[in-house]
Parts: sequence; C-alpha cells; structure tokens
Amino acid sequence: MTKHEQFLGIFAAMLLTLLSVSAVVAGDWAGKYVTEDTKGNTFTITLGADSKAHGEKQGHVLEGAWSVDGASAVIKWTTGWTTKLTQDGDGYSKTAYRPGTPVTDEGAKATPVKRVE
Repeated sequence: MTKHEQFLGIFAAMLLTLLSVSAVVAGDWAGKYVTEDTKGNTFTITLGADSKAHGEKQGHVLEGAWSVDGASAVIKWTTGWTTKLTQDGDGYSKTAYRPGTPVTDEGAKATPVKRVE
C-alpha cells in the first residue's frame, strides 16, 4: 500500500468519525424542553430529530428549524424570533433574541430550562 493510499484511508476514517459524532450531537438535542417565555409564561419546545422545532406558549403554536452551534441548539422560529438553548453542566438555559438580533448579541435574560423527554 502506498503512502497516498494510507493517507486516503486515514482521511476517510477520520471523516466517517466526524460525521458520526455530528449526528450523535444533533441527536442528543432532540427532545422536549419546558422553560418560560420572555414574559414568564410556560413555554414548551420540542426539537425533532429532523431538525424541525415546535413550540407552544399561551395556546400559540410555533414552528421553526434548529441546528447545533457548539454547546447550544439554535432555533429559528417562523416568527423571526430566535431561541438558543445552551447546556450548562447537567442543566440547560434559554436565551431569546428578537427578530433581526444576531445570536452573538446579549439577547434577553437567560432562563432555566428543564428537559422532560
């Protein structure tokens, strides 16, 4: 086996490992979470394995899409709002961002999140 073939084999193995880890990380976020909206009302968020997000608060149903960003799941709602769930040790917190506000900005005050499923 040539050095080039060895390199390609190692590269392929590393790529498969990276793709597997990415799938596991995304799968780790799929589930149901309960938190509060920016007004203190109960807010339930469900992250699907298909990267779709569903939310419910005060009888309003929200739809969106989510993706993993480091230690966070970032949800882009069709309303224009963005919700960022961040893992804090054994727990989670939520930060909300008004339409047009980048998630790199401070956002609304972080609130605790409980994973229920």
